[in-house]
Amino acid sequence: MKRDKFTDFLKIVKLYELKKIPRVSSNHYFDEKDNISYKRRETTAEHVYSCLRLADFFLSSETEFSDLDKVKVYELLMYHDDIEIITLDTGIADRQKRKNKKDKELEAIPILYNQIPTTLNDKFISLDTEHRNKSTLESKFSNGIDKMDSLVHEFQYPYDWGPEKNFTEKTVREWFQPNFEYSPTFMKYFEKVIKQLDSQGYFNKNSSIKKLLN
Repeated sequence: MKRDKFTDFLKIVKLYELKKIPRVSSNHYFDEKDNISYKRRETTAEHVYSCLRLADFFLSSETEFSDLDKVKVYELLMYHDDIEIITLDTGIADRQKRKNKKDKELEAIPILYNQIPTTLNDKFISLDTEHRNKSTLESKFSNGIDKMDSLVHEFQYPYDWGPEKNFTEKTVREWFQPNFEYSPTFMKYFEKVIKQLDSQGYFNKNSSIKKLLN
């Protein structure tokens, strides 16, 4: 193996940094290795992983998506948030910061491009652009999965919802629904999600639930 190829291989560790980027979402679990209960943020890498699992569910069960290129979908999702290694995550409820989110990310693309393996940097640019522009059915799907995962993940954490967190039915419809409207299947699931959240009181302040869960 040539030395420059191995040097390029070592750059893959830069992409591993996605495991250290916190999102606004919660992630609570018991670590039996150290006998510690953790209440922390979900990382972007964990979000990417659950996106892949959610995508596989829809690709395997819904005929509307049966003709999509599965490998392309998985690659789009794998790369779609890599830029957060440089920019960090901006939560969807942080409307002020999100005004400059796209410009900030576009400025950061050349930085990350030069820090990852050369065998992957053109692929990173291509997939990031496709996902960002929603220019194909696969990228429209990957954007839908990205948003659906954020909703599904937070089923586990009722105290992350409600007016205090700026997550009401109104804001969820405003921020999430546009990514689903192209697809009858996504809209069907989205309406079921909204109904589930509403029936379980997620959209309303519920101090009793919060006290039980904290």
